[in-house]
Amino acid sequence: MDKQQVTDQIKWMIADGNSDQEIEALLIAEGVARAEAKRNLAIIKHELFPNEYPEFIEPNKRRNYLWPGLLIITAIILGGLYSWHKNKINTAERDLTPADMILLMKAGPGVYTAELNKINSGWAYNQDNDRWVNKQRKTAIAIRMGQTLYMCPVLRDHSFQDYLENHNFRNVLYGKPGSTVFENDEFMFTIQTSEHYTMISLAYR
Repeated sequence: MDKQQVTDQIKWMIADGNSDQEIEALLIAEGVARAEAKRNLAIIKHELFPNEYPEFIEPNKRRNYLWPGLLIITAIILGGLYSWHKNKINTAERDLTPADMILLMKAGPGVYTAELNKINSGWAYNQDNDRWVNKQRKTAIAIRMGQTLYMCPVLRDHSFQDYLENHNFRNVLYGKPGSTVFENDEFMFTIQTSEHYTMISLAYR
């Protein structure tokens, strides 16, 4: 039935004294959707008996999208939090050590991004400058002429130097002014400190 036929049918059935349930059941049997039957019945009853039946208010369809939208937003937020938490779990959030630099040098640049982010988060490869940069910590790592170079804000403690001294690295006398050199039978670390930054280079002997 089209809309006018549905309207006429409802009016006849109301006039014949059919109950709301009977009218809806007969309309559904004729192929009218239950929601459409209820809607038309409410509208017509208000038109026929405005003092007895309230005006039918069309539901705000936009509300139908509210819950799905909220669920999607919640899923995105939870997914982001899970990813962030997972990264935090897999990240030590500590300073780079001589052992880390040796590991990187032996492994090669293909693993630098992943390995650096295990030490502290925020590392990304900067293709323009051909280096790995951590903007949060104001640090960078590059490979130049077979050396691994690490630049960071001035080292305020002696943990780097202490590590080398406690792992059989010798403090040798030669080197550029203002630099400290440590070496063992395989590697050589050169530590140079300016007013604001420390540059540490690692090379095979």
